[in-house]
Amino acid sequence: MLNRRFSIVLFSALLLAVVILGLPNLFPIPRVAAINRTITLVGLVSGWNFTSTPNPTITVIQGDIVTINLSSGDTLHQFALDVDKDGAKFTGSCSTGDTCSNQFTPSTPTSVVINTSSLSGTYMYFCTIHSSMVGSFVVNPSTSVGGTEVPIDRLALVAPYLGLASALAILVAITAYMIRNRRKEKKKVVSSGSLQDGLTSPTGFE
Repeated sequence: MLNRRFSIVLFSALLLAVVILGLPNLFPIPRVAAINRTITLVGLVSGWNFTSTPNPTITVIQGDIVTINLSSGDTLHQFALDVDKDGAKFTGSCSTGDTCSNQFTPSTPTSVVINTSSLSGTYMYFCTIHSSMVGSFVVNPSTSVGGTEVPIDRLALVAPYLGLASALAILVAITAYMIRNRRKEKKKVVSSGSLQDGLTSPTGFE
């Protein structure tokens, strides 16, 4: 009976350890983290980065902090991101709801920082002065392939639970050992008492 109980408890402890080891697979931890990106754009009336139609497509991951370094190869420009998606406006100034840089020339480069945490989908970036300078700014979901993979230390995650399971198994083993020894001692005492009774029982002769 004792061996059976010990086996059941030990099996339960080992099962607990197996379940804990499998937790990272049952509940995946997101493996994509935001990173800082730096992008360089050169403004030309013909198009960004010495291109024409289409202009370069910028692709990032949601949550990325994007720094765009801006310089001019010919004349005055101003970068704008159509955050509110109301269309590009070539007015020479930044429209309300858009994210814009300062105006820049060949002798006065500038930069603009874009936090994509609240962005998702495809946006338009453009020069507020020249209608030929229009491109796509794509923000992929954070679960998409890309970004920086964060290594998962599975052992570190489950180590405390493994320690608990091991301690439980050891405690069960010690308890079972002590109970077994006590029962053996009781049996010895009972056997010794029975033997003494047999040796001292009256024979009926004087």
